[in-house]
Amino acid sequence: MSATCPVCGNDGDILSTIERETLPVLQNRVYPSRDEALASPCAPFRLATCAKCGFTFNGLFDSKLVVYDESYDNDVPSPTFRAYYKDIALMLIDRFKLDTGVVYDIGCGKGDFLRVLCELAPGIEGVGIDPSCTPTSEKNFRLENRYFDSEFEVRADTRLVILRHVLEHIDTPVAFASGIASAIGQAPLYVEVPDLHWILENGVFWDFMYEHCNYFSPPTLRHALNLAGLDVEEQQASFNGQYQWAICRAADRSAVAHDLDAAPEIARVMAYQAHEASLLQSARALIDEPGNAVLWGMASKGVIFSTLMGQASIAGGVDVNIKKQGRFAPGSGLAIHDPSWLASLEGPTTVFIMNGNYAAEIRRQITDLGVQAQTIVLEGSRV
Repeated sequence: MSATCPVCGNDGDILSTIERETLPVLQNRVYPSRDEALASPCAPFRLATCAKCGFTFNGLFDSKLVVYDESYDNDVPSPTFRAYYKDIALMLIDRFKLDTGVVYDIGCGKGDFLRVLCELAPGIEGVGIDPSCTPTSEKNFRLENRYFDSEFEVRADTRLVILRHVLEHIDTPVAFASGIASAIGQAPLYVEVPDLHWILENGVFWDFMYEHCNYFSPPTLRHALNLAGLDVEEQQASFNGQYQWAICRAADRSAVAHDLDAAPEIARVMAYQAHEASLLQSARALIDEPGNAVLWGMASKGVIFSTLMGQASIAGGVDVNIKKQGRFAPGSGLAIHDPSWLASLEGPTTVFIMNGNYAAEIRRQITDLGVQAQTIVLEGSRV
């Protein structure tokens, strides 16, 4: 495993905790056949926590295995998620008075969030960069198919730089953030990542995934950004605690960097490790109950959950992303269907909701289909 902490550089005492024999390398790439899905690239995973700074990461991560291209699809076509995008966009528009100038979105994916921002702030020019996007230019919205690198330069009229759900994928997060800090001058930087504390506290074992090589808690996110030469002006939880964001600006590295007490972070991880086996056992028992077990949400969460359930009896997966329907999930080979497929099932059906944030939306869709099904949100006390 990696003997070096990707945040503080400690190459000494690294604590190993949970392990996975194999996980899909890319959970948002689906396949046209079950055989291809079962043969998709997988790799072992080991959660590691630095005894010096408390940062948690995938100690077996190999960046060469992870290649993002246009076949990678993490789109979430959900009214709930779009409402979240709108809330964050309006907050940023209000805070930074985004009426003119350029906004960059580094690692923008397909550009969904940036598109919402550009619609709500028509006076800005939004520029997204990502190796998985399709080059696009329309109105005040532009996408460039490329990686962020040392040649990246921001324009003088830059009003904001966005880095949403990128740092958890970068095996050198401090160096990467430092490069951004050097490139953006005095423009503010909005950073958003998943929150490790939420995963641990809610027992969401399916949120440990290979391509997320970094697991930031609020203290370790701030610490990493400080080490990168970024002064954090504000930090908050979001998306009902699943995510966290920070607003920061480039500063004197020596003025913002400080030591972090690792003990509380280690204690949280160890407490989780002590009961993860029972969480997995409880989840398998739920899935194995009589009737049809269906997973709703075959993005990252559903893909990892179905992989970990092994031989458990799962009838199939459901996802509202039409590009995933009729295809198969990596790791498990589970078939992915459109919601109307539920009506074809005979006998009692239980729909396991992979993300509780979408529970109300999913239950409405099931009711609208006229399907009789029990629904269970797989979080916290339900596993």
